[in-house]
Order: sequence, then structure tokens, then C-alpha cells
Amino acid sequence: MAPKLDVSAAAISDELRTVVGTLKEKGAKRFARVLGVAGFLVAAAYFGVYLPPQKKSARLQSEIDRAKTLADDGAKYKALRDQVNGACAGLPSPTDREQWLSNSVRNSLLVGRLEPENFTPVKESEANGLIFQTSSVALTLRFSEFFDWLLRVENAKPFMHMDSVELAKKSDKIGYNMATFTISTVIPKRRFR
Repeated sequence: MAPKLDVSAAAISDELRTVVGTLKEKGAKRFARVLGVAGFLVAAAYFGVYLPPQKKSARLQSEIDRAKTLADDGAKYKALRDQVNGACAGLPSPTDREQWLSNSVRNSLLVGRLEPENFTPVKESEANGLIFQTSSVALTLRFSEFFDWLLRVENAKPFMHMDSVELAKKSDKIGYNMATFTISTVIPKRRFR
């Protein structure tokens, strides 16, 4: 049968009173060697047994935290890279830079059997590694034709965007409108892999 240990506050205070009373009665010199050995053993246990695993644990935890940070940053980078690649996939390629916008606008007009009255050449500007192309088209059309053509331009793949529309009723032709459109696209100079 195992002995029962009493760890209540009263039992601990009784034990402390007994130790302190014995030290006062017999004197500290008599217990100096025992106290010195006990102090040495406590210090050895602390510095030799307890402290090294704590240091190793702290070092391992910092490595784990650093690895988690790298993994999180890597995941964020991949997500951002995929977003950029997805956006660039919808844009015209730099090899099609010369005639892509004008050919695409003409093709969208031909699908709707629309005849442009004025088609300005493509104007380019560059900023931050992107080439912005803009062209203007003026034509006379019905509103239903305008709406169909607008859907074709806005849903074009690669991406085209109608920047501005000026629509005015044509006085000499009932049901027709005079419209001037500014259409643009963006071409990245280089793609990210």
C-alpha cells in the first residue's frame, strides 16, 4: 500500500516550521554541507536538465514560426500571381499588338453588318509596363444594333472596353442615332510566369 502524502497548506506550514526550528536549534553550520550539496543539485538540475530543453524548444518554436510565415507569404504570392496571370490571360498578347484592336473592332462591326462612317487609327500610350491602345468609331445605327454591338465589344476575348459613348438622335433618319465610340484595350509588355 502506497503512503499518502498530505499536501495541504497546514501540512506544508508544519513541515516548514519543523525545518526552521531544527536549523535554529542545531545551527546552520551543522547543515552547511547538506545545504551546499542540495543547492548544487538544484542548480545542476536547473542549468543541466531544465534550461537546455527550454532553449531548444524556444529555438524550434522560432523556426516553426519562421516556416509558417514563409508558407503564408508563399501562399499569398501564389494567389496574387494567379490573379495577375488570370487578368493577363484575358488581354491581347504583345505579338498581336499592331493590328489587334482595329481588326477586332472591324470584325465586331461586320458581325452586326454595321458600316463605320469614321474609324480613327489606333493611338498607343505606355505606362508601368502596359500598352494602352485606343481607337474611335463613328457610325449611324438603331438602338437595338447599338446594344448588340456593345455586348459584343464588352464580352470580347481578349479584352476590349468601350471607354465612352456619345449618342445623338439623327434628325434626317427616324429611328437612327449618330454614335461615336471610344474603344480601348490593354496589352502587357511582358507576361509573368
